[in-house]
Amino acid sequence: MLLPADPHWRQGEARHGLRIRRGRLGPVGLLLVVALAAGCSGKPEEAAGYQAACHGPPLGSVERRNAATEDGYSIDRRYDCIEKASFAAIEGQRIRWEAANTPEAIARRNADYAESRARSGRERARYTGTSAASTSTGSLPEVVVRSIDANTASESDIASVISVGPAVAAQIVAGRAQRRFSDWADLVRRVDGLGAALSAYDASTCGLNVDGKSLDGAPPDATMAALISTRHQRH
Repeated sequence: MLLPADPHWRQGEARHGLRIRRGRLGPVGLLLVVALAAGCSGKPEEAAGYQAACHGPPLGSVERRNAATEDGYSIDRRYDCIEKASFAAIEGQRIRWEAANTPEAIARRNADYAESRARSGRERARYTGTSAASTSTGSLPEVVVRSIDANTASESDIASVISVGPAVAAQIVAGRAQRRFSDWADLVRRVDGLGAALSAYDASTCGLNVDGKSLDGAPPDATMAALISTRHQRH
């Protein structure tokens, strides 16, 4: 069977890298060529490998890649797409953030912070007292509170903050590797170890901050840091 001398066919041969000698192609070979040409012309996102690895269509431009990276997504360079696992992780964060910021959740969190401040006040009163004869503070460890920025400090410095420790420090470093923490609400939302009001309150009181800002109502306080240190040693 002879191939037709069609210039469009010749262009197709060049485009798909086919080098076929005229007069040597049978019916089966022709079907294979047609199938190969159809496969090459399909959309990349329809391939099984793409669907397994990617979320959404190919990004296709530097601007879209940069925007996806700024939003915290990881890019699959093979397919030029947002990694499916990365999308699932960011989507999970978004869902948790929305759940944590309903009016009811905000009210509960504010109540928890108020209780943390009240508890700290009671602890301070118990240890410092109002009597001149009180010597309770003399039994507290001597603590120096340093300013430790969650966005820039080393993992070891973050871990050294009283009440934080290595596990939470690792979570903080992993979170900021995706993108910087914008404020305390963002830090608490994305770092499970700081999700409880008391945990965030203690960490801020002991020097942890976000871009130099402490949690509202929990400024650095050496005396309170000593009390928190004593409490954590007991537990």
